[in-house]
Amino acid sequence: MPLRIVLLTPARRFIANRFGLGYQLPLGLVCIGGPLVDTGHQVKLIDNDLYGWPSRRLVAEIAKFKADCVLLGHTGSTAAHPTCLATAQSLRSALPDLRIAYGGVYPSYAAESTLRECPAIDVVVRGEAEQTVVELAAAWEQGMPLDEVNGITWRDGEAIKTNPAPAPLQNLDAYRPGWELVDWPGYTLFGLGRSAGIQFSRGCPLTCTFCGQWLFWKKWRHRSPKNFVGELVTLARKYGVKIVWLADENFAADRQVVHEVLKLLVEADLGLSLNINMTAADVVRDADLLPLYKAAGVDYVVMGVESLEDEVVTSVRKNNPFQVSKQAVRLLRQNKIISLVNLIYGLEDESLATIQTKLKKLYELDPDILNAVYLTPHFWTATGRATRPQTIIQTDQTRWTYRNQVIDTPHLRPGRLFWSVKLTEALFHLRPKALARLFWGRDRKVRQILRSSLAAGFRVVLAEMGEFYFLTKFSPQGSFTASEVFAQSRVIPPGGIG
Repeated sequence: MPLRIVLLTPARRFIANRFGLGYQLPLGLVCIGGPLVDTGHQVKLIDNDLYGWPSRRLVAEIAKFKADCVLLGHTGSTAAHPTCLATAQSLRSALPDLRIAYGGVYPSYAAESTLRECPAIDVVVRGEAEQTVVELAAAWEQGMPLDEVNGITWRDGEAIKTNPAPAPLQNLDAYRPGWELVDWPGYTLFGLGRSAGIQFSRGCPLTCTFCGQWLFWKKWRHRSPKNFVGELVTLARKYGVKIVWLADENFAADRQVVHEVLKLLVEADLGLSLNINMTAADVVRDADLLPLYKAAGVDYVVMGVESLEDEVVTSVRKNNPFQVSKQAVRLLRQNKIISLVNLIYGLEDESLATIQTKLKKLYELDPDILNAVYLTPHFWTATGRATRPQTIIQTDQTRWTYRNQVIDTPHLRPGRLFWSVKLTEALFHLRPKALARLFWGRDRKVRQILRSSLAAGFRVVLAEMGEFYFLTKFSPQGSFTASEVFAQSRVIPPGGIG
């Protein structure tokens, strides 16, 4: 008989969601939901990050559905890992016959340790999961052993087994997202109405040292332009979506393909507002296409600038020296497209001098929005392998959110770095030029999105200040060996970060 499957996002409830732009649909679970529905299973999506149900209510809802299994995952994978384990354990205690599988970026790289640590979890699904979960569900449905299901690490009695990884999916069009599973009224963004996330492509041609996404997806691939635009048509016309964020690491990696997508979007005339990720280098490359980007609905471009120093940019294997980033911001503004830049604190040896230099260069770069984050040394990345465990001062894995300091800065105590970053954000966003754009910018929709973004950012910053002052604790540098950090925080495997 077909299985009754719950796709579950645990209630991690990050500050940025609670106090910022709200909760956005759990795209990874939606993407595996479609293939499971299409193979005949009864599927229910529970986004408990959105609902915030207590454990008793969550168990009751899953029991009411008479679920055979739960597939568990969270977009905030590393920081949400402890919550995912606690949720799995709670479900196992209340529903001992329930099968529980767990997927996402962090468990994909820590599959065996996850199963050792949490007996409640039966299977870890590694990597992209559309085909893997279909095969896993079929094996469970037929009562077959799991030896032939590629892409999983699983519990076979007392033993833990790791099956081979499957090849990356070649035909992404064959796996449709399960939009019908989404509780649509819960998801809005920027005051523009109902929102949705979608992927056109997976992977990234770049190999940034601090990033694990290009490793997770293996290689850059994409849906066909026709299929992708068809999904957007469905979202706009069937589900009333008004704004779409693209979860691509690098939407415009292929100029010819993205040109075709943009032309199809203009022809479709869906009235959508699109939020995309691009490199600064690709923005400059596509200078002649930017009017087409705008006509297709692109209102917001996120760029991972990461550093404003060219030698640092080169060292982390990015392709955007400062002058390229500066040109990209200017080109976007000329085409009435918002620019948000990510800047990572910790890529260089931070001091008050580097903080001041960053602020001066940010004024010169002049993006619309700054997202200031901290270097986070995931153990599967080059940065993680190069980080000495003794320099880790944040051993609470729930704080590994990119918005919290993790690695010691020898010249700045954590409090001084935190308040310096917050002062930078305030001075940058409250400068007269930025305030003028909020009220007298040339594009009404851009003004609306900017106001909503900055209002959300203000709320998040206030909440982060409270969290830092009342809840955040650091350990002195050198307090722990690698194995001790692992034992206390579950973030670093024995033997080192690598």
